[in-house]
Amino acid sequence: MYAGAPTCAGTEKAVQILKRLFETAVKQNNFQRVVRECKITGGGVGHCVCELTVEEQHANPMRTLHGGLTASLIDIASTAALMTTERAQAGVSVDLNVTYMRPAKVGDTVIFDAKVLKVGKSLAFTEVDITNKKDGELVAVGRHTKALMP
Repeated sequence: MYAGAPTCAGTEKAVQILKRLFETAVKQNNFQRVVRECKITGGGVGHCVCELTVEEQHANPMRTLHGGLTASLIDIASTAALMTTERAQAGVSVDLNVTYMRPAKVGDTVIFDAKVLKVGKSLAFTEVDITNKKDGELVAVGRHTKALMP
């Protein structure tokens, strides 16, 4: 977890920041709209937790959560977590890796748990665990590295 240990007030403020980020994204006329069915359920400093109930529009032809959407939501959730840190900067993606472990079917609710692992001078490192809410099983794990402006 990110070394900036959250206080209760810091956590509450961070969750409000996350909610505002997602509310703003939904109103955009660009790709950020993919978060429109995501719901912020928690978080803190360097941490973002959101849920998505898999619908047909999120599915591939096998009626499971589309891998491309999974990767996009890893990008967005990890960036949101980064925005709650002291640097409060989105940065730009340098590397994004996703390991898919099991499918999430239409009707399943998945939880994206994004954590900032480290914020350095020029790079930030994040990790996102995606679990199925009904059984806690890992659906996918993402690692996202972002370049930061000085």
